[in-house]
Amino acid sequence: MALAYSGLSLAVFFWAINTVLARGIIFQIKPMTLSFYRWLVAFVIILPFAIPHLKKDGPLIKQHLGFLFVLAVPSVAAYNSFLYLGAQYTTATNISMVVATMPVMTLLFSWIMNREKPYPLQALGVSISLLGMVMIIAKGSWQQLSHLSFNPGDLLIVLSIASWAFYSVLLKKKEINISPISFLTVLICMGTVCILPFYLWELVVFKGFEINYTTASIFLYLGICPSILSYICWNYGVRTAGASIASIFMYLLPVFTSIIAYLFLKESLFAYHFSGGVLILAGLILSSFKGFKQHP
Repeated sequence: MALAYSGLSLAVFFWAINTVLARGIIFQIKPMTLSFYRWLVAFVIILPFAIPHLKKDGPLIKQHLGFLFVLAVPSVAAYNSFLYLGAQYTTATNISMVVATMPVMTLLFSWIMNREKPYPLQALGVSISLLGMVMIIAKGSWQQLSHLSFNPGDLLIVLSIASWAFYSVLLKKKEINISPISFLTVLICMGTVCILPFYLWELVVFKGFEINYTTASIFLYLGICPSILSYICWNYGVRTAGASIASIFMYLLPVFTSIIAYLFLKESLFAYHFSGGVLILAGLILSSFKGFKQHP
């Protein structure tokens, strides 16, 4: 069990670094460029290991190609692209706290799409967590709510987690009996193709970026750690410890991110971060009575 807990912690830690990196380099490397090369590197690395599985699962992949494409768009193409777009306008700490509401966002989408009526405590948890998220987005100022004045970056992060929640609910609708590595490789391939035209547009408008040791290291990290290793660690933890226990480890995301962001980006924490964080945590605990399996 200790190995499972270590894997879950490591997965969240890798995602926290991804968030801080996004905020730290987004003005040197544009969002769609960051998203495209992250997944391209991941695809190049995972493909040699996936080829035997892809050959075996080929008929089933062809049979479910349309549904796999529908899954690839919100998960690989949209989720991190919106996150990187949002990182231009908001802090890494804000990003992590909004992303931490992902389990309740998934519960909300499941309620809407699958008519899975939540238990009263779950409904209360969703409401409290969403209130905490709104408090962080509004920076603790209800005047911003009355004037509908929001940071566009925070709203993009909400779109980001909504896309992942949508993917998570879709994933429950149909089971595809292919190996996990085939599933991940196909989604990465399709998602990267979807990102390609946006990357090319960005390249024409904003030109390229300087390729050096730092940028190469960043892309290598993004392609390996949050894209592949986190997925493996998270799913091992879910299989061993269970989805309900695993979902609790998402609470570590704002903790890890705020510490790393403070050390490397000199970001500060404000009262509304603590107030919103407490509400999100309380809501997550209430909603976890029928938790969902999550992995960003």
